[in-house]
Amino acid sequence: MKIKVTYYGQFRDITGLKEEEIEAKDGVTVVELRDQVRDKYAKIAAKEEVLVAINNSFTSLETVVKKDDKVAFFPPVSGG
Repeated sequence: MKIKVTYYGQFRDITGLKEEEIEAKDGVTVVELRDQVRDKYAKIAAKEEVLVAINNSFTSLETVVKKDDKVAFFPPVSGG
């Protein structure tokens, strides 16, 4: 299935894309999709933490991504 993925912050800079469609197997989990993106983009893989949201809500790594879900990748947020 194709999943629309949106990138935010430095991940947008790393990928050069605001969003893209990624081909994934049916029943893919958030952690599997995250690992697939990390395999594609070495600089994202170098980040220890990658935040993932589905349909505008942060979710657990075990969540199964469905066909029409909107998936977003965020770098870790820091501030002071």
